Amino acid sequence: MSKLIYSLILIVIGALVGIYLPWYAMGVAFGLIAFVLNMPVKSSFLTGFLAGFILWVVAALWLDLQHPSTLPGRMAQVFPLKGNVFALFAVTGVLGGLFSGIWTWAGARLRQK
Repeated sequence: MSKLIYSLILIVIGALVGIYLPWYAMGVAFGLIAFVLNMPVKSSFLTGFLAGFILWVVAALWLDLQHPSTLPGRMAQVFPLKGNVFALFAVTGVLGGLFSGIWTWAGARLRQK
């Protein structure tokens, strides 16, 4: 399967898991999916990173649009982002991508042993 198909599967499953379970359950789900689908180890981190990045950025944007608040702007002032809320969403995406990429790599690596 291609990386795009893997990414779409990870995004859909991650979104469903994110609705019903805590945020860290998404990592376990990504690892299980990588294990079950026998993802190649070489591209598993990048695939998981991209899926996690997209999922976390879209979730942050969705929550911000659904419930307008001054909190993201104030948090962007706390961090050295000069009040840029979209940079805060990008940082959130990077953290979510790293988390998801490591779990996806671990699941794919576990299958190879």
